Amino acid sequence: MNLRKLTYIILGVFAVTIIGLTACTSRKKDVSSGNHPKKDYELQVEQMMDIDLDSALPMIDSLEDRHLFPEYKANYYRGQIHYKLGQELTAELYYKRALASNELIQERPTIFYFVSDQLSTILTVKGDQDGAVKVATEAYSVVSNDTTREGSYWSAILLHDIGYSQMQLGHYHDAEKNFTKAWNTLKKLAQDEPIFDNLYTWARITYNIIDAYTSTEQFTEAEKWLSQADEAISHMASSPDCPASTAEEFIAGLNTHKALVYVKTGRKGEANKAYQRFIGTNYSKTSNGLIEHSEYLELAERWEDLANLTPKVDSVVQSWKIPLSLYYLKSYLAPYLKAYIKSGRKEQALQMAERIVDSVDSIYHYERQHNAAELAIMYETQEKEKQIAEQQSMLKNQRYLTALIGILIILISLIIIGLLRLRNAKQLAEKNQELKQKNKELSQANARAEESSRMKTDFIQQISHEIRTPLNVLSGFTQVLTNPETELTDEERKDINDRITKNTNRITELVNKMIELSDIHSKSTIERTDRVTASQIALQAVEVSDMPTAKHITFHLEIDPSADKMILTNVLSASRALALLLNNAAKFTKEGHAELRVNIDNTTHFAVYTITDTGIGIPPYEAEHIFEEFFQLDNYYEGTGIGLSVARSIVRRLGGDIRLDTSYQGGARFIMTLPDEK
Repeated sequence: MNLRKLTYIILGVFAVTIIGLTACTSRKKDVSSGNHPKKDYELQVEQMMDIDLDSALPMIDSLEDRHLFPEYKANYYRGQIHYKLGQELTAELYYKRALASNELIQERPTIFYFVSDQLSTILTVKGDQDGAVKVATEAYSVVSNDTTREGSYWSAILLHDIGYSQMQLGHYHDAEKNFTKAWNTLKKLAQDEPIFDNLYTWARITYNIIDAYTSTEQFTEAEKWLSQADEAISHMASSPDCPASTAEEFIAGLNTHKALVYVKTGRKGEANKAYQRFIGTNYSKTSNGLIEHSEYLELAERWEDLANLTPKVDSVVQSWKIPLSLYYLKSYLAPYLKAYIKSGRKEQALQMAERIVDSVDSIYHYERQHNAAELAIMYETQEKEKQIAEQQSMLKNQRYLTALIGILIILISLIIIGLLRLRNAKQLAEKNQELKQKNKELSQANARAEESSRMKTDFIQQISHEIRTPLNVLSGFTQVLTNPETELTDEERKDINDRITKNTNRITELVNKMIELSDIHSKSTIERTDRVTASQIALQAVEVSDMPTAKHITFHLEIDPSADKMILTNVLSASRALALLLNNAAKFTKEGHAELRVNIDNTTHFAVYTITDTGIGIPPYEAEHIFEEFFQLDNYYEGTGIGLSVARSIVRRLGGDIRLDTSYQGGARFIMTLPDEK
């Protein structure tokens, strides 16, 4: 299962869900909060936001300059505008500023809860789960003291936010407690006041809870929530105010989750029934329904069915005109390629691989322009606020001086003026020194940015070359096989099939590496639930690496008897990291030999994997540089420059590490360590 893709999709759905939910909630709270009615200028801003978001920003600036808008309220509206414009970094900045003072809590507590929920959602989608938990927890500590019905409502929403992020961090027990408390609170609110808004919130939060479990592969726990989801959704669907399309969407979506849970828990008959109920709905034929359908087929590993559905799903996605990005590549194009490969449709797989290649350059340029534009907005905003602060400081000093001049005699005034001049001269000197330091820092930052841009450009060019090489092989053999005049012996046909399979796997490996690149800077730990011997990991890594087929080197595997000791780890991730190190040794050793030694260090309680080769070697001063993404020590060797980065990221998230043994001079020697079950 492609867990990373599922996580991206679930987080995207979660973000959209919470935005719609909180928007509905905030509307209800404004009506009911009679103590804080909206003023005319607030309504004017919201009306302008409905017409033109860009024009609303100068209106807010003008209101703040005329002291008709307090700073926290202006930041709240700016955050909403930038979020709707897709500028999440800037929205995050303004939401944090809106929460920085206590004014928001004191004057409009419901908006404080809303902003906290919105900011937590932004951080969750961004991948900052720790930050999302912190924001939601701080807001919950306030709302938990609010005994009103609104307080109970928002406490449930924020508990749900906390639980969702805890699930992504692997804190399943804590998440379960928060989900249960939130669900019970929303159920009671819906029973006490069965209006559609309360019933919808209860159903939506229950749906999100199941999403959280399935996205983290907790299928057994997800099954326990299916009956609760049935209860919440059936109550919402039976409401006279519930649109028929909404009821059908929830019920159909729940059936896809049921089918997935049943498949993963071994109840294939029930899974098929749930799946048939889903495809029998009108919702399954809508655009969103087709997307949900394709997600289920991929997670259920029904590759033939997914390959058949892919043209329709691809047509829907293209009609949405989603900008090209790594998210687009991982969520859509990569699954299409995988479906065609798994179902044996080599021609379609080749076409999709070519499409991925054509998208790489566009993705790079789009994301670079998008990020640059957003950072420019943030920079302009900070500069503007700095100017405002300087102006306010100057006005304050002028008023102070005017008051003194009016009270004191001329002589004292002259003394004060002299002191002020002295102080201003000192401040000017300090400012000049500070400006010099900032200019120096800016020059260094520009140099780093240029180096990063150069390395990324080299990476894009290398990826294009790496993918086009196997594509040319596939294209040539495809023409040979499809030419009716070509006569091939059985041995030639077998050789062609072997080469097609090898180059198809090479393309898949490159796409997987690009997907793994997004996890390099992740700080979340990888769950260690597999109890295996250290030697099993080594054997599995050798099997999936390039070593068995590398005819240019002699490979030797030495397993110490201590390596038969059991360790607690994630066997797929550990063997993946070790295979990347073996592939690195095979690639940079033209002719010679390579060796893998495995043992348990009883002193440190770590499993130790030592990979030694007689290749080109690595200078000691590059010992850390080689683990940076896109870095290549020798550009004459093929590769993407991310293998070592991915390997170290995986091992560190498993509690171990990878380092270069700089004392070895006969080639390169890497030492990988993994903690044992202690």
